[in-house]
Amino acid sequence: MALIAEEFSDRVGFLTVLIGMENDRDKAIEITESVDAQFLTIDVTESVIESFARYFESGFIPEIILFDGNGNIVDNIVGGDADVYRTAIENALDD
Repeated sequence: MALIAEEFSDRVGFLTVLIGMENDRDKAIEITESVDAQFLTIDVTESVIESFARYFESGFIPEIILFDGNGNIVDNIVGGDADVYRTAIENALDD
């Protein structure tokens, strides 16, 4: 994800939400730092996770939610890989 964030940095903002890492927060931070993520990463409480899942009708990990400039969801990807994410971002930018 760090490479994709760098590739689209002039047109797209990225935010990572660490979910379910309360048992191994240090490991989550180590992973984030190891990929040299140059985007915002937040660690949230269980209640925020539950609210997020209800609001976005979500609950899958990993999940990518793409928003347009007005905050509308334009795509939602469960699982996937860098090519899937890249294609979804390109499609969203073309719309």
